[in-house]
Amino acid sequence: MSSSNPALDTPWETPPDGDDLVREAVEWHFGPETGSAFWLERARTLGFEPRRDVRTVEDLALFDNVVDELRAARLEDLVPRGYARLGHITERPEVGESGGTTGEPKRVFVLPDVKRQSWRWYWSRLAEHGFPTGGNWLGVVPAGPHMVGSLARDTAAHFGAIYFTVDLDPRWAKRCGPDQMRAYVDHLIEQIEWLLRSQDIGLMAITPPLLEAICRREDLVKLIADKVSTITWSGASMDTDTRELLRSEVFPGIDLIGIFGSTMIFCGIPERPGTPAGTPAVFDPPSPFSLFSVVDPETRLPVPYGERGQLVTHHITRNLFLPNNLERDTAVRHEHGLGYPGDAVSEVLPVKKFGDTAVIEGVY
Repeated sequence: MSSSNPALDTPWETPPDGDDLVREAVEWHFGPETGSAFWLERARTLGFEPRRDVRTVEDLALFDNVVDELRAARLEDLVPRGYARLGHITERPEVGESGGTTGEPKRVFVLPDVKRQSWRWYWSRLAEHGFPTGGNWLGVVPAGPHMVGSLARDTAAHFGAIYFTVDLDPRWAKRCGPDQMRAYVDHLIEQIEWLLRSQDIGLMAITPPLLEAICRREDLVKLIADKVSTITWSGASMDTDTRELLRSEVFPGIDLIGIFGSTMIFCGIPERPGTPAGTPAVFDPPSPFSLFSVVDPETRLPVPYGERGQLVTHHITRNLFLPNNLERDTAVRHEHGLGYPGDAVSEVLPVKKFGDTAVIEGVY
């Protein structure tokens, strides 16, 4: 892409200065000729002038959290007008929705330029783990409106794998009572078993609740140990003790790799490679394009490193500007492993209640 805004178009693997990115993003998203209808309308009620007053990463704190408005916002109103001038971008937006854990799903989109950057960054992080190439993969993750399905399928293709899938509907699972949930999990595990017994599955992408349910079947544990070389887990929390038990005793010969992601930041984040036994998985985001802050929920000030706070995310790309999103998760704060702006996180857990809504993690 030709650009008068080099920071916005810098590859995620070699990120720009965070303050430069913020200034360019604000100019793009709030410029009359390039901004989106959503932000140009919102600018009238902010109480400050973004293009004048937002100059640094720290200035993102000026913005209110608008993410709940994405439940009803017209998608067309979110697309920056400036994309019409970038003539070689002809594909339509790809729509992604949240899992609906805190109510009606929130809706975002991605255009090809940012999707390519996010996917390539993700693949390069997986390569740091010595990710396998070729073979057969099994994905037990949501598809449909959920971005993780698109990411998983494209990742398998990138690594030259044949991709088998099992349907997983996280919204239906959240509606299930205890008996229905057990029946639904049994239904999923039956399909997983069919594929494991009939195909040479080398990698399995799955959620922690389903992986733990599989572990109650000794025959399936043995089947996985005999066939699978890599398991990635994502979509729900996994505590450090469970992670260590799986790594050291249940699947000692298998690479177990955690993935943290969110539709609102449009990226998947593999855990930091080389973490010692008995320590939690740490996730370093692709700063400054997707930034984390771990804060005291009352004061919104950062908690000390090593302490737990509520997770705030910022997504800053040409595609989308979503600052100051207070997530439904808490996490332990760490310094970013590569020294980039913002925080890294570990031990991510959902809050029990978010606003007026009870948080039900379910199977995803």
